Amino acid sequence: MNLDAIRDQDVPIQLLKNMITRERIPNALLMWGPSGVGKSMAAIAFAKAINCTESMIPGDACNGCLSCRKINSGNHPDLVQVSPIKKSRIIDVEAIDKMIEMASLRPHESHCKIFIIHEAERMRGPAQNHLLKTLEEPVGPSVFILISEYPQLLLPTIRSRCQRVRFQTLHPDT
Repeated sequence: MNLDAIRDQDVPIQLLKNMITRERIPNALLMWGPSGVGKSMAAIAFAKAINCTESMIPGDACNGCLSCRKINSGNHPDLVQVSPIKKSRIIDVEAIDKMIEMASLRPHESHCKIFIIHEAERMRGPAQNHLLKTLEEPVGPSVFILISEYPQLLLPTIRSRCQRVRFQTLHPDT
């Protein structure tokens, strides 16, 4: 899926495309809004557009190059996704530490590593504190995308380090 395929989110999609075309991609993004409006799809499409090697569309991915195909199949070495696990549905410190360790390594195939944290509000205090240090002092060429339905549950210092991208509710027709 491309950024253009995400429906009813014209403002956030245009913001993401402008970041890519102007080559001003922030170290951390916070994509927030109601559940089911395309935040996760937009994060993956954004990662694909950043890493695309053969795009003819400004600010979007081609969906045909090797990088795009690897992201579509879920096995790109420079795209890491973290989600809540276990019955408690939390993101623990170990998952964040592993992600930070991976961020310190050079990208394998792309010019930057991309880390997507789904349901970022599910990180507990220690996990958020570990992530905060990395957001304050990036260790390598990396982009962190936090996806949240409830950004107020994140530490204020984490929210302040992220470029916020707000997603709206979908139109009733959609």
